[in-house]
Amino acid sequence: MNAIKSQGWCWQAAGEPDALILSDLTLPVPGPGEVVVENRVIAINPVDWKLLEWGHPDWQPGQVPGVDGMGVIVALGEGVHHLRLGSRVAYHTDLRRHGSFARHTCVPARALLAVPEALSDEAAAAFPCPGLTAWQALAKLPDLHGEAVLLTGAASNVGRYAVSLALARGARVFASADARHHDALRRLGVQVADYHDTDWLATLRTANGGEPFHAIIDLVSSAQAGELCHALGYYGHLVAVLGRVEQSPLPPFTRCISLHEIALGAQHAHGSARQWQQLVQAGESMLTAMVSGAMPTAPLAVRDFAALPAALAEAKRQGGGRKFLLRV
Repeated sequence: MNAIKSQGWCWQAAGEPDALILSDLTLPVPGPGEVVVENRVIAINPVDWKLLEWGHPDWQPGQVPGVDGMGVIVALGEGVHHLRLGSRVAYHTDLRRHGSFARHTCVPARALLAVPEALSDEAAAAFPCPGLTAWQALAKLPDLHGEAVLLTGAASNVGRYAVSLALARGARVFASADARHHDALRRLGVQVADYHDTDWLATLRTANGGEPFHAIIDLVSSAQAGELCHALGYYGHLVAVLGRVEQSPLPPFTRCISLHEIALGAQHAHGSARQWQQLVQAGESMLTAMVSGAMPTAPLAVRDFAALPAALAEAKRQGGGRKFLLRV
């Protein structure tokens, strides 16, 4: 098997997206348990532009950023027997290695999601980071049937999947979102309030009959997540997706709440083989549900691979909302 010639957008030092340099690359032969994916569509996530600005402790000049993509398998490493050349796959890859901002990406085989034939390349590429993060957030929670769950940032890319997963588990969902998303959320049966209103939390508490929530999934910030602890009931659960709540602000031996942190990227370093099997199985089930419309797809903004730095800058400016993709 010969090395693969490719191109990728390379990071040199902490800075803005326009500092990325398009460079020729030579990918080594995939090692044991690895595959090479010829990317068709690359997805942009907030972690991408944040790491361009902050850097990463394992990055050196010439690093290819990017965590999400989809394409077809063009090379198999030793010991990879459950995958075939030419298969369409989506992936979330390890920040410590070269990423998806390239024409080809070497990916751990255990992280690949099979893409249903009826699902578009674009919808599949948009899924891994937000979809798998949402699944991890819901997986932290015990039986939700009939329970009141509060979701902040419900119209974000992660929020859309989290709402669908919570409803599928029989939860009564309450959400904060910008007013332009309220009609769509209400059609799903979600009680919703505008987070711009100072009394949005009180509005949702009233909608819940004045009762506290069984679980809160916060998609805004660790600071807000900590403030929301007071809205949880006895044995409630707080899931902080952006950042981490270090300590409960509630007195000990009162409501006995549980604090949960989410870090999808950490699974690459710390996840067991069984945990990877569970995550991949869940992700493939969600991709299948997207075909039937049972799972949402985000509004997509598709750009050309050559416009990747500009698309990153646009995604950074706009915040949540549309999902930016690069067609390779």
